[in-house]
Amino acid sequence: MVAVAALSLTASPARLFGLPVSACGYGYVGYGINATPTVTNVTPNTGPTSGGTMVSVTGSGFCDATSAVHFGATAAASFAVISDTLLTATTPAHAAGTVDVTVTNAAGTSATSSADHFTFTTSPTSVYTAMTPERLLDTRSNGGKLGPGGSLDLAIGGISVPSNATSVILNVTAVDETTAGFFTVFPTGASLPTASNLNWTKGETVPNLVSVGLGAGGKVTIYNGLGSADAVVDLEGYFAPNTGGTAGEFTPLFPGRITDTRPGSGEPNAGSTLTAGSTLNVQVTGVQGVPATGVSAVVLNTTVTDTTTAGFITVFPTGASLPLASNLNWTAGKTVPNRVVVPVGTGGQVSFYNGLGKADLVVDINGYISDGSLVSASSFASLTPSRIKDTRSGPGPIGKVGAGSTTTLTVAGSGGVPALGAKAVILNVTVTNPTAASFLTIYPTGGSLPLASDLNFVAGQTVPNLVVVKLSAAGQINIYNGFGSTDVIVDVEGWFG
Repeated sequence: MVAVAALSLTASPARLFGLPVSACGYGYVGYGINATPTVTNVTPNTGPTSGGTMVSVTGSGFCDATSAVHFGATAAASFAVISDTLLTATTPAHAAGTVDVTVTNAAGTSATSSADHFTFTTSPTSVYTAMTPERLLDTRSNGGKLGPGGSLDLAIGGISVPSNATSVILNVTAVDETTAGFFTVFPTGASLPTASNLNWTKGETVPNLVSVGLGAGGKVTIYNGLGSADAVVDLEGYFAPNTGGTAGEFTPLFPGRITDTRPGSGEPNAGSTLTAGSTLNVQVTGVQGVPATGVSAVVLNTTVTDTTTAGFITVFPTGASLPLASNLNWTAGKTVPNRVVVPVGTGGQVSFYNGLGKADLVVDINGYISDGSLVSASSFASLTPSRIKDTRSGPGPIGKVGAGSTTTLTVAGSGGVPALGAKAVILNVTVTNPTAASFLTIYPTGGSLPLASDLNFVAGQTVPNLVVVKLSAAGQINIYNGFGSTDVIVDVEGWFG
């Protein structure tokens, strides 16, 4: 019932003892090259013209300090040699069309063939398959805690999702931390990005949804910045190249509230506070712009508040068995949000199971995914995480967002998102140094402030949340802060177009 993917801890003996480390052997400086490289496969082999796609290149002759990787005549934005037969490269911006991917070492450049082709397209090419949540990893019982500066590679592609999957949606939870710290999740083989996915204080249990490309060997890397922490990882779904039709395509919506169980809220399910072991079924089709039919999954922001004990909520399609997974985790009295991408179940509903104590539930909808019977919507392009706003030091204007204030962020043209054609984006948004309990609402510029929230926090807390948000016609979003003032950090992880 519980699937645990292959994993490996990436703390090498050479690094522990201070030796120079190379993917091709300790202290490797380019010896042993006696033939030009070969390229036998490039995966994925399509991506947007804006660049930023992580690809795995297989072949031979890659171990050379003078190696170069080119897409046509344009150098890769970056690359990392994993072994003599495997490297990863990030695509550069390039005009639409098909090019050869070549690798150069001291002996020469790989010959071109149909096996090394990569196609730059003017629109993204991946579509989404939502899954009933499945637990992939729990280091409390398998793998051991991640130490300070430690990382763990989790194999997913070809094991828990198809081998042609380009990226995955994971719910990652940090547990039993010894100090304040953070996790960064990124494609294996890529350089550690200046980005974070989870942030916590000592001993806090923190979940967050993560959109991440699959790197070398179909793996993702979980990096722990400080102290020690356990990681729990649940698989929510995956993106893979579109094979035709509209199944898996995404339609973003202006944020809308579909449930608020607090008595007197005036919203659907008002007064239906969840008790321990109870399940609430919420209607997600036919409401707030979601069609009544033709929907395979929905994107929700789920928030718990007025919690009486430590607990958790599991979100799953109505009619399915309760999975071994969780989407939100909290301690007593906390208000905690998390993004959820979940298949639609019986009657167009989604189920919310509360494990312990009492909790009120607030649910906002952000978009839906086609089952193939709807007209064309948007495909997806995954990006290596990139920071596009940090009010502490830049990029972007410096200075906290004040009470009742809105800051506008131009996302189009930043971090690998194209200047034209992007309809929505996946962001990881973090608040830090807040002066009061408050919330952020993120929505397309030009619209009225919606009755919805994306992050909830108290004074002094650092809180992240994945945000899926529609862009305005000019490629902009608004970030509204309710009370006090706070710093805001935005990392972009992908885009729809």
